Amino acid sequence: MLRLQQAAPVVHFPSFWASRSQNPAQAGGASSCATHCRIEIDKQPGTSQHGVVSAACRIGTSYRSIICVTIFATKAGRAYRRRRRLRNCAGVRFECAVTALQATGGAEASPVKAGSEEEEEDDGRWRQATPREKQFGYYNSPGGRSSSSRGETVSLPLSQLHIVAVQKQLALLMEIESEVTDASEIVTAWVQLIQACQQQAPILLKYWNVGVSPLLRLAAFIPRSQWIRSPADAWAVGSAEKEVPDTTKEGPMEGAELMPQLEALIKHLLCEYDTSGVLASGFIWNDGGGGVLRESKGREVVLCSGAGLQMCARFIKLYAALGGGKGKPVAIAKEVLNPVLTKKMVSNLLHGSNSTSFPRLAPVELPDSIRHVQPAAVTLAGPLAALRKAQVMTLGGSEELALAIAGTTRLGKDMGSESEEEFASTAMAWACQFADAPEFQKEGAVGNAVEWLLSQHSLDPSFSLYVAGNPRAPKKVLDMAERAAASLELHRLQTSGQRFQRNPAGIKGFVKTGVMASFGSPFDVGPKWVKMLGLEGTLSTQDVPNSWHGDDYVPSETELKFIADPSVQRKATVRVDEIMSFEYLQHVGQQMRNCLRVERRGGQSLMKYLSRVRARDSSFWVMTITSEADEEDTDSREVVQELLMIEVYNDLKIIHQAEGPHPRRWPRPDAWRWLQEWAEQQGLRPDGPEGVTVGPYEGYEGRRDRWDISRCFLW
Repeated sequence: MLRLQQAAPVVHFPSFWASRSQNPAQAGGASSCATHCRIEIDKQPGTSQHGVVSAACRIGTSYRSIICVTIFATKAGRAYRRRRRLRNCAGVRFECAVTALQATGGAEASPVKAGSEEEEEDDGRWRQATPREKQFGYYNSPGGRSSSSRGETVSLPLSQLHIVAVQKQLALLMEIESEVTDASEIVTAWVQLIQACQQQAPILLKYWNVGVSPLLRLAAFIPRSQWIRSPADAWAVGSAEKEVPDTTKEGPMEGAELMPQLEALIKHLLCEYDTSGVLASGFIWNDGGGGVLRESKGREVVLCSGAGLQMCARFIKLYAALGGGKGKPVAIAKEVLNPVLTKKMVSNLLHGSNSTSFPRLAPVELPDSIRHVQPAAVTLAGPLAALRKAQVMTLGGSEELALAIAGTTRLGKDMGSESEEEFASTAMAWACQFADAPEFQKEGAVGNAVEWLLSQHSLDPSFSLYVAGNPRAPKKVLDMAERAAASLELHRLQTSGQRFQRNPAGIKGFVKTGVMASFGSPFDVGPKWVKMLGLEGTLSTQDVPNSWHGDDYVPSETELKFIADPSVQRKATVRVDEIMSFEYLQHVGQQMRNCLRVERRGGQSLMKYLSRVRARDSSFWVMTITSEADEEDTDSREVVQELLMIEVYNDLKIIHQAEGPHPRRWPRPDAWRWLQEWAEQQGLRPDGPEGVTVGPYEGYEGRRDRWDISRCFLW
């Protein structure tokens, strides 16, 4: 039984769960200006106090102006009283006084007042909510947020599907365009474009890829002050239909025939001079890596990932600058795209085949599952692939070679820093030099070789393509690429399927080479046929000390002996890498046999964590050890082993989770030391709110160091 009581009529709910879906103000005529609310809950034996407090907060979210919530809870045979201050709920400041009733008495105890001797928490202590608290309805104080005046309500001729898509993409666009601090600047410009289309070409507003999305990108990346003409002036071509046909279809390739109308609007707004249509693909290209929104069968929107939008932004800005005559093409391209571009590279980009034609839509497929990976043709239809083609052909390579490099390496997915792009240009020149080598005639060989070269440079910036003044031989490079197949496959997974944005806190990874690490696990035992099926350890978990037997860390003598055993030790590189795609997240979940897999618990645990990643509140990282060998030793294959799955609260810079592979789950002592090294480099801490050495209990008794592994808690 749950009762809400205040000055207005009492609102009765049969149960807490029923109350979640109702609006108390509508249900019982409760006053919207209530300043106090009393909640009584019959607390069943065995229910945690935390659950009662959480229940009250969830109920409180329906009241926008409740100042105080008092909880009276009964637990048979036990009395307790505690005052706890909670995070903000829907922008409202709440405090809860938790008071128990004596099981035998029945008399009501008084709520604990502020400043009393029994108060457990300092009233002045307020902190930023953790990502988990946000998920459960606790929010930050609105005091630090910038307020802006409400504009007039505008009615837009858009479907609900498109409105939801805009809401999801707008946050990404604002982060990319960091100079824009107020979303209203983008929204105002976008609404102006929408209204112009409604007057001249309303059919554009029926489709995402050729209408709503390109207009949103234009409004986000090109300020209205840089528009050459007003969208209200005449720009529509042909006999633009003012009557919109009644069509309900929406999908990745729908509306392609309307491209001339979009082209007319963009050129009207941005172009004093004709410029390359290749650059205009920044307005419409979609990598399909941002997920899919489904309203119904036949009405779906496939979104572009944050990484894809970030790359498109560069080409949109280059298009606007060249169309507006803001400077010389080479200088602008060097500033906006890549400082290592040459004059001939820029010329090949701008004046290549079909340079004046507006681009076509990328052949994005409608995902049939959450793990869908778009075909290589989508990558090759993007503006970055066009840039790589111009670079390779300038360096003396063929179009076929350019497509192989752009379609099978990281160069077709992302642009790097100046030093990375400089090395990439050298790697492409090396590939052009040896394009006719017999080793490169095999399908995929050139891509594997270039990818290995790029991976080595990312590990060691001093890595060179030349040894003793001579270029590396293709055969040796391919041999090393084959040995490093495991690492190269992991990087491919990092850019496949749905992609995540890099953490906004600027936290970087960790690389430590030349360490002696123990490969394998003493707990991966069982019959050979079990190992052949990839089920190591699943038949012998009862005797493995792990967190299923309690929350306190349990040391393992077997594990310590294994780590010290020279027979399992190899020279290795320790890495901590941010997980940048759903595919890689699934791979790590499979390797470590944890709950971050679609098939575990129906994907419920996975979606809980995934929502925190997409909201940019958390970032997930994986610690791996990779065996090292001399370049001359091409017989032994590289081994990669996952040691830890790590979750970091981005804004708080707190390590929330650090979990090892099943069945042990507790971190290995050597992995724990490497985790501490990384944390100290990046300014991360384990003992903040909900930290890995704090858990949900707010701290530990005693004086153990904050990095004492015995404090480690597995969520």
